[in-house]
Amino acid sequence: MSPETEVGAQHDVILDVQNVSIAYDTDSGPFVAVNDVSFTIRRGETFGLAGESGSGKSTIANAILGLLAGGRVTSGRILFEGTDVSTLTGEDLRTFRWKSVAMVFQSAMNALNPVMTIGDQIVDVFTTHTDLSRKDARAKARELLSLVGIDPDRATAYPHQLSGGMRQRAVIATALALNPPLLIMDEPTTALDVVVQQEIIQEIQDLQERLGFAILFITHDLSLMVEVTQNLGVMRKAQLLEMGPSRQVYRHPQHAYTKQLIAAFPPVSRAVASVGVPDPGNDRVDREAVISVRGLRKTFRQGGLLSRTETVAVAGVDFDLHQGEILALVGESGSGKSTVARILARLETPTAGSLVLDGTDVLKAEPKRASRRYRGTVQMVFQDPFGSLNPSHRIRHFLERAVVIHSGRKPRAEMERVLSELLASVELDPAFLDRYPHELSGGQRQRVSLARALAAEPRVILADEPTSMLDVSVRMGVLQLLKKLRDDRGISMLYITHDLASARFIADTTIVMLRGYFVEGGASSAVMDDPVHPYTKLLVSAAPDPERTVRYEKDERAKSRAAISQLIADRAPTAWVEVVQATSVDRDRIQIGPDHWVVTSDMPATPAETTP
Repeated sequence: MSPETEVGAQHDVILDVQNVSIAYDTDSGPFVAVNDVSFTIRRGETFGLAGESGSGKSTIANAILGLLAGGRVTSGRILFEGTDVSTLTGEDLRTFRWKSVAMVFQSAMNALNPVMTIGDQIVDVFTTHTDLSRKDARAKARELLSLVGIDPDRATAYPHQLSGGMRQRAVIATALALNPPLLIMDEPTTALDVVVQQEIIQEIQDLQERLGFAILFITHDLSLMVEVTQNLGVMRKAQLLEMGPSRQVYRHPQHAYTKQLIAAFPPVSRAVASVGVPDPGNDRVDREAVISVRGLRKTFRQGGLLSRTETVAVAGVDFDLHQGEILALVGESGSGKSTVARILARLETPTAGSLVLDGTDVLKAEPKRASRRYRGTVQMVFQDPFGSLNPSHRIRHFLERAVVIHSGRKPRAEMERVLSELLASVELDPAFLDRYPHELSGGQRQRVSLARALAAEPRVILADEPTSMLDVSVRMGVLQLLKKLRDDRGISMLYITHDLASARFIADTTIVMLRGYFVEGGASSAVMDDPVHPYTKLLVSAAPDPERTVRYEKDERAKSRAAISQLIADRAPTAWVEVVQATSVDRDRIQIGPDHWVVTSDMPATPAETTP
């Protein structure tokens, strides 16, 4: 590189993190959160920091903005356009945080003031940091909302009146108000559905091309990061382990932890995702149906006598869960997946339908309360491993109580053996019996929840988003454990998720759910590789793909969403059904292949087994 080129490259650097170490003061001494980390970000570049919780990613972001509560930079420098940010104080620091660097936080609901309209919150930025009048600031706010894809007339809406995607767009509009040259995005799409996530990311990329700002993108999702960024770094335990061009790091990882992160996000693509995943094919129909559900419907009623409204959460669905089968229900938030699981767990009472176990309709036989026998047969593992274990009890308490309820009291020596075996079955050391939940990691807590479910010796486990709140490094371990329990014990599982990649990895069968209806289903590989229903196509196309180089067409996406909305509105067969090459047809489903069906309308579908 010539001297002139080198000087130009240095001038192009907007953020230069030089050998930075950060520590927090604790009662037991300094805790090192970042240890000797260095990287640069150039103008217009998107640089990513990936890693699990506690790796130091967000600490670096907070240090850039001077927001280290209780922490301090112990060595190194953070230079923004050549200025050491640690030297900024008072009004200079206040101006720097909006005009030079702005941040988009993970939780839009927490980042927005609930008692101010989104328009007023953007206006507040202008009136605080510029000389604009409120009238001009309101005009600017409307322009910004339009820029991020929000109807300017929604400027008078409060945060709770917007969807999660709209709230996140509003946060982005607020961050871009003063046109900062660097935008820090800390897990900006974690709480969003996969389709909304893709649309938000593309909106950001379009804005970046128009406005030229650089981005520091922080996430634990390496698949998403590779798709979004040009360069990335992988962090773990305060250290930057690997750094380079994003696709090069993904295709040729050098560090063992980077390889572990990549493996933790199985792709949806045909070539790789099916490795090690059993495809049941037609064998599934020969197995015993452990649970048969017919006409299951749940309607939630709200309001008073004069203003009562009804929301149909589950609209008359039918399915069978077979012996040793893992069946995934996928769909966006509000599709009715968790309601189905809660009805099977007898935590919700359905409005109509039957739930047959061993030839008995348990909803008729046990209309008010599930019997101990049913609860022993069907166990549920909840989404939040932190909230499902009482922090005041040791692990021993949870497991022993489950054993006593479902198997009766045992002599102390035998009980100790049973508890130790339960922990061993979920690959935990028996020494964990005397620990409290706060002494365990998220993954370990979820394994304890699984052990508690296994104490009842169930035939069915209902797993409601069991990995969504876990660190990426332990997510794959929990999925593999679920598969191992199925293989070793023949347990059937209903796996609830919005993540198609994990559904393909773990599930024999996948059913796609839209606004309370089943719209497509069959062998997971068939559903993912050859989606037919417009909604399934939309979900598959939106899944993060590190090898994707072409963005979606906004016009095509708008047409797809319009078609899906029309399906929901009409609840009737539509033209797209006519072009499907069907091998057989029944009243509600078209059989696409040996184990792949699609609903011919948005009316409730009939069970696949009845298709000739």
